[in-house]
Amino acid sequence: MLLDNQMDFDEHGWGPDLLRGHDPGRAALLAGGIWHARSLLRMISKPDLVALIGRIGAEAHAFGIRNLPHAIATRPIADPQKLAHRIEHDGYACLGAWLDDSSVLDRNRVLLRLPAGTAAEHPAAEHRNAAGQLFSLVLAHLVTEMPAI
Repeated sequence: MLLDNQMDFDEHGWGPDLLRGHDPGRAALLAGGIWHARSLLRMISKPDLVALIGRIGAEAHAFGIRNLPHAIATRPIADPQKLAHRIEHDGYACLGAWLDDSSVLDRNRVLLRLPAGTAAEHPAAEHRNAAGQLFSLVLAHLVTEMPAI
């Protein structure tokens, strides 16, 4: 099922996937954190910050702020629930756009590890324009760790 009709299984090796075994949902949150880093930096109310970190995690929050110079979104989002939703959406969309440049096999190996219906399935043009830059930062961060598999 991972292969489409035009692919020959024998021509492709089964090396590590594009994310080197790391959770694609986590990678998407890291990318989304960078996308919305300006809003992350402005979220200072303790209850709002607790709610936001409860949804996206402390790692995505800190990673986004550390990579503030690469932020994409310019319109601030003050509501923690809405910001968490946008981080997830834009992160998944960037993941999908980044995967578009890969083979069908490599793309499907990552997408099949995501829940159905994420924005990774239909990224917008704005995500295609930023995906390479954001995922180069995400991958540089992930390769410093041991892979998940």
